[in-house]
Amino acid sequence: MKLFDILSRQQRLVYLVVALLSAAGVWMGLRLPSAIYPELSFSRITVVAQGSTLGARQIVFSITRPLEEAVSIVPGVTRVRSHSIRGASEISVTFAPGTNMDQALQLVRARVNQVQSALPPDLTLDVEQLTPSLFPILSYNVEGGEPARLYDLARYEIKPLISRVPGVGRVEVQGSDVRELEVIADPARLAAQGMTYADLADEIRRAITVQAVGRVAQDYRQYLIVTDQEAHAPDDIGAVVVRGGLRVRDVATVQLGTEDHVRIIAGDGKPAALINITRQLGGNTLALADSVARIMATVAPTLPAGVVLKPVYDQAELVREAVKSVRDAMLVGATLAVVVLLVFLRHGRITAISAASIPLTLAITVFVMRMIGQTFNLMTLGAMAIAIGLVIDDAVVITENIARHLRLTTDRQQAIRAAVQELIWPVTTSTLTTVVVFLPLGLLQGVVGQFFAALATTLTVAVMVSLLLALTIIPLLAEQFVTAHEVESTAAGPLARAQQALDTLGSRYERALAAVLHHTRRIAAVAVGLMVVGIVLMRLVETGFLPEMDEGAFVLDYWTPGGTALAETNRQVGIVERILAATPEISGTSRRTGAELGLFATAQNTGDLVARLKPSNERSRDIFAVMDGGRDEVNGAVPRLRIEFVQILSDVVNDLAGNPKPVEIKLFGERLDTLEAYAQRLAPDLEGVRGLEDLYNGVAEPSPELMMRVNQAEADRIGMTPEDVGSTVSAALLGTEAGEIRTEDRPVGVRVRAPDSVRYDPLRLRALPVVAGSRITPLGSLATFTPTQSRISLERENQQQMIAMTAGVSGRSLGGVMGDVQRALRAHPAPAGVRVVLGGQYESQQQAFRALLLVLALAAVSVCAVMVVQFESFVEPLIVLLVAPVSFVGALGLLLVTGTALNVASFMGLILLVGLIVKNGIILLDFTRLRMRDEGVALDVAIREAARVRLRPILMTTLCTLFGLLPLALGIGAGSELQRPLALAVIGGLVLSTPITLFAVPTLLVAIRGAEFRLR
Repeated sequence: MKLFDILSRQQRLVYLVVALLSAAGVWMGLRLPSAIYPELSFSRITVVAQGSTLGARQIVFSITRPLEEAVSIVPGVTRVRSHSIRGASEISVTFAPGTNMDQALQLVRARVNQVQSALPPDLTLDVEQLTPSLFPILSYNVEGGEPARLYDLARYEIKPLISRVPGVGRVEVQGSDVRELEVIADPARLAAQGMTYADLADEIRRAITVQAVGRVAQDYRQYLIVTDQEAHAPDDIGAVVVRGGLRVRDVATVQLGTEDHVRIIAGDGKPAALINITRQLGGNTLALADSVARIMATVAPTLPAGVVLKPVYDQAELVREAVKSVRDAMLVGATLAVVVLLVFLRHGRITAISAASIPLTLAITVFVMRMIGQTFNLMTLGAMAIAIGLVIDDAVVITENIARHLRLTTDRQQAIRAAVQELIWPVTTSTLTTVVVFLPLGLLQGVVGQFFAALATTLTVAVMVSLLLALTIIPLLAEQFVTAHEVESTAAGPLARAQQALDTLGSRYERALAAVLHHTRRIAAVAVGLMVVGIVLMRLVETGFLPEMDEGAFVLDYWTPGGTALAETNRQVGIVERILAATPEISGTSRRTGAELGLFATAQNTGDLVARLKPSNERSRDIFAVMDGGRDEVNGAVPRLRIEFVQILSDVVNDLAGNPKPVEIKLFGERLDTLEAYAQRLAPDLEGVRGLEDLYNGVAEPSPELMMRVNQAEADRIGMTPEDVGSTVSAALLGTEAGEIRTEDRPVGVRVRAPDSVRYDPLRLRALPVVAGSRITPLGSLATFTPTQSRISLERENQQQMIAMTAGVSGRSLGGVMGDVQRALRAHPAPAGVRVVLGGQYESQQQAFRALLLVLALAAVSVCAVMVVQFESFVEPLIVLLVAPVSFVGALGLLLVTGTALNVASFMGLILLVGLIVKNGIILLDFTRLRMRDEGVALDVAIREAARVRLRPILMTTLCTLFGLLPLALGIGAGSELQRPLALAVIGGLVLSTPITLFAVPTLLVAIRGAEFRLR
């Protein structure tokens, strides 16, 4: 019993299953989570140690090195990189691909806990696996008031409402001022009582500590006995009794103030509190953003007069725009593909049957995506847009063959049965060739592998679903709706003229093939010529890594010279804010100084500024032109400010991947002075490289320090050690925590410290009394102060000292820039003891390209294996595969003409091209073997007939694929930049491969087999 007979008998079941799956797909499509990228997993863990007051060099020895040594022995670690600054250390631990990161995180935390006792006290350690959930998808400014009040509103009134929204990960609130109760103790009065700042803090803490001391039963009730010492106001702290019957207010001033300024948060150049909202893994970006927007709309009217909520960054807008543009590309591509079908098939009913495979395939594909845990994102939606031209191929071939058989016989059942049976094997194998090219993608690691695994998985599901539909429901629909009228020639009109043109083309092709069929040398010469052109194109086409898209928002990272005061940094960055505010394309900004996006150790002279652009249809320049213009203006207005422009999502992905900069030159060596001298020698040549922007030579500017050297003999004379003296000074200058007061539901920390007149005056600092028992000694008698300078930051990788020269790329491909960079390195050889390593995105690009070349080779082998099974010979598969490298010339040529770089996306297009090219060869050669086997004719006769009969389906499938990809190739709409290189590579390759398949494949087969070859 033939397949069609089984289907015909169970047609109601087939209709029911397809209808149920399609309905389920539509239902799930309305509920499938949406995000900008697939759920990405990164093999990196970051350890951030903060809370120390040491300089960068002391941080390396006291904190960084012990942590490096501890985490380096965790199994699977491939790289440990550290960044040490004044007061903090950041250690990034990279693991081998495939490492169980949950287990790795536990091991890293265990190793950190083991060495924590050897680290300085009061150190805050954060150990986190780097995931996209650490970075916000939504940011709001709370503007229009006093900074501490804005922070309180954001922290205590808005944050709790947002935190309960389903899908929300973290809600982080940042503000310039955080309320604190200041106990400003007069040094002389405190010393007169024989007390230190630490003693006063201990007295306050013990006095306001609340304790549950017992229970008592009385009158049938049980009472909990609690000490009523809780402090609710500054007066409660001032009334605390200390030594000698004195109260705190007798030796100190108690007032409500703010914590020491270590950061500044601003929105549109004014004080603000910043609310950053992250998404949980698997959360729906669109639903989350809509829920938060509703909460903000509800909260806004209840805020104090003058306080406003302003969105700064909304990733959901990009998701919406990207979904809309991909949807439009799918609709346009599908419409163009249907028009092509109508031209070839001539009748609306049979065209509709073929076109029905598109919505059915997409609906069922969404159902399968939900079952395997995929989401709607740029890669899966892009795969569905790419699939528009592919999923219709099988239905087209089946439908066209049914129409051809109906023209040969009046028995509809027999015609459909024969048409389907004839194509089961070739259609299945030709579809499998598209699928197997993606199997080696498992070799791709990191961001590239995860990005394109989502694309490949969705595309594979779509073409497999389309194959099943083409072999099941398409024949049933043809049986029910296609009559003899639907296959008759059209008598008049545009379709009749198109039919005549196609018939003429078919006869001309048959004559042209006969003319070249026995001229192998000419075909070989053309192929060799194309290969030479391909080699030339390889040298001309520029190379890149991942395509960049206009995200509608960017980050400006900035650094003032080392040791710049926070106020001066604020002044310089204020100039930048005014420049951006005057840029017509920018709708708003949010700025952090002393803090930055993500989990990083940040100094007070650095920070970032997020700029949100107007919608693309409301601005005349794209984001790249806006960034280039802003860079020129800022460099001219604030020349001492080092800046880097980068788009937000690119910055996040590259930070997570561990290669944040496109260009990175790592210099290793024992002597830091030698490394810095070599870096400064390289910098002038690198600055002259066209397309290289935001160059940083890696030399950390010196930061001023006041070195306090304790005279150990003098300290010992009064019974103190240098550490005791240091602790005393630290308690006075930095303050000592002394508990908290509780106002309603909000705690406010209490800190004991010296007056600002002492803390910020080096001369008065020397007069600070140091209490040791009953003796009071001026600090100047125990220690000397020497102004000096030290490096503000130090970099290390794999426990080796390093300088990293970094730069961005603008207006030119990464490959072109790196070629000039390598020439500059060759012109300045490294001195003895210095090792040079190229890192950054260039390193990732080279790793990805090597893996993709291997994937391409394995894809060709996989396709060959499928064809060997079908043809039971190596000759036909090898001939068809010979077309692939020649067709790459067309892909490279179109990339060059359109100015598109050969990057990971276009490389994926070449891999997909291998599977698509052989489909036409299989359709042609399978029919040749069919005629040779059924009628016993010679190869020469059979291949001519196959060429005549299969020309129409080959042209139909090729044109459907080309027109289906055309909207993506035009790159219209948000996010289209990711799929455009792939679409261009496929279009260029298919345009060239089709005539090669139609002429070169038959010619080479006849040349190898012989014109009189017959199947035995």
